[in-house]
Amino acid sequence: MAMARTILGGVFVAILFVGVVYAVVSPTLQPISFPRFEIPWLGVEGERMVDRYSLVKETNVSDSVKFVDLNVTLKFGGINLLFSNDPYLACDVSFERSVNVSELEISYDELDGGQVLQVGVWDEAGRLNLTLGNGYLYNGTFRLRIGGVMMTLGRHANVSRFVVSIKYFGGLFLEINDDASFEQIDLSVDIGGLQLVVDAESLKDSGAINVNVNVGGFSMSVDVNTSEIGVGLDAAVDVGGLTVNHEDFQGQLSQRMCSLKTVGYDGATNKLDVKATIGLGGGTLQKGAQYGFPISQV
Repeated sequence: MAMARTILGGVFVAILFVGVVYAVVSPTLQPISFPRFEIPWLGVEGERMVDRYSLVKETNVSDSVKFVDLNVTLKFGGINLLFSNDPYLACDVSFERSVNVSELEISYDELDGGQVLQVGVWDEAGRLNLTLGNGYLYNGTFRLRIGGVMMTLGRHANVSRFVVSIKYFGGLFLEINDDASFEQIDLSVDIGGLQLVVDAESLKDSGAINVNVNVGGFSMSVDVNTSEIGVGLDAAVDVGGLTVNHEDFQGQLSQRMCSLKTVGYDGATNKLDVKATIGLGGGTLQKGAQYGFPISQV
């Protein structure tokens, strides 16, 4: 266990938070304000520009659209995603960049008889804020090479599947709040850290989260109503260790593997199953978030 603590202290904190400032924004807050990602290597300390695009029902989205497929690629910077209580909003994109960086590229098309809206978002470097509405079912692929990704899923979230990956180096934060609805979320970081926070009294449906960290740390904090939400964690570390400090979980635990479930898992209304694979590094499970995200005012 000492090895796991050393890795988490030295690798997780150093890599996850280096150069990236996160703020946790509730999807229920009105009006919505975004956290500011402070990335000193981004080169946006001088003059800045903001590109903004909105896809809205009855404006540039037809009434027949029921599903939205997102394909988001950013080479370097920060991605922040949250949901709003707006049934007409398909996607709102706000992108802050240096004047010397290329303009944000947006493409969209309606397919499958107009039921599916495909949205493509691409750029080199900057701070990308995505707001999604509550009137559509979403699929999404989010690719970032270097930087940070922050996602908050609450009562307005309606997700079929999200795939989120950081190809080289960075930090990924996902928070699950009350009444979120999602089927599957796949998260991967090559070198860096990944933090999952589950803080909810109930979920609309059962869901699954798959986590992969090649080198770095994984932290999971769970504070739920165990009669409403059953949480399971199956985790494995190749080189490193696991630390569990949560009285609501029971099951099998060794230094590098665990198969744990919350008390009352079988009888819970909905289930959340998490599978985590860590190469070189460590993982923790606790009730409260072990690592806080510094808050930056907009």
